[in-house]
Amino acid sequence: MVLVVLISLILPSLGFAGADEECVYATVGKTKVIDHDYPGLELFEQSFHLRWTHDSKIVYDNKKNTAKKYQTTKNGSLLLENLQLDNAGTYQATIYDNLGNHMKSTVTRLCLLVAVSKPRLTHTCTDSSVTLRCDVGNPVNVHVTWSRNRNTLPGQTGAALTITKATLKPEDSYACTASIKDSEEKSDDVHPECTDDDSSPVLLFGMELWLMVLILAGGGGLLLILITLGCVCRSRRQHKRRLEEEEEMRLAPLTHPTRPPPTKGPKLTPAP
Repeated sequence: MVLVVLISLILPSLGFAGADEECVYATVGKTKVIDHDYPGLELFEQSFHLRWTHDSKIVYDNKKNTAKKYQTTKNGSLLLENLQLDNAGTYQATIYDNLGNHMKSTVTRLCLLVAVSKPRLTHTCTDSSVTLRCDVGNPVNVHVTWSRNRNTLPGQTGAALTITKATLKPEDSYACTASIKDSEEKSDDVHPECTDDDSSPVLLFGMELWLMVLILAGGGGLLLILITLGCVCRSRRQHKRRLEEEEEMRLAPLTHPTRPPPTKGPKLTPAP
């Protein structure tokens, strides 16, 4: 998520003019030139004394050696390269003539922000329209503009753009541009397309069709598994019962021996 980092400084109300001036904005990583508001200073060459301070600390003095000496342009404006957040603050240029007389003081308040990220463009379709959305994360005070076929659409500054399907043409390309102060990024061009599947979803019993099919398929699969398990268990019980019956028939002669039939002897006649 890209957040705008705004560094605001409280300037003393006494001691110099320009304390109530608005911020001069710059982007982290970029180059910024801070002017001293004294045109034609380069004509004086080295006959003037120029001093730059950052939050009351001397950062440039053409008459003295400073521990942290910034670069300046030909006319004495302060050159800040590869800006970082700690470069934000109050810059004051003080100019003296060769006799040490004060000529000019200029105060500039520099505020830094993080560059906006490249937006991502998506779209959704309904029965009659298509809505494009410019996703720029969650930055503060972002400004969005829209273009069709690389021509800016006037009056369209929101994060969403809705167009009717009747005006949607396959050859049209859309893009959005996000900007925060002097930081600006443009999305890729897209050609939004809508099919019948993109419109309102088909419902079955109050639920989307694909979800209902998924539920029914899952329920049918579970029922088939239960039936299969039941058949297997029943088959195993029947097989076990058959083995037990065969075992009983095999052991029956040993547990219940048969008695031999009685033998027939000579028939006795009664005595007279």
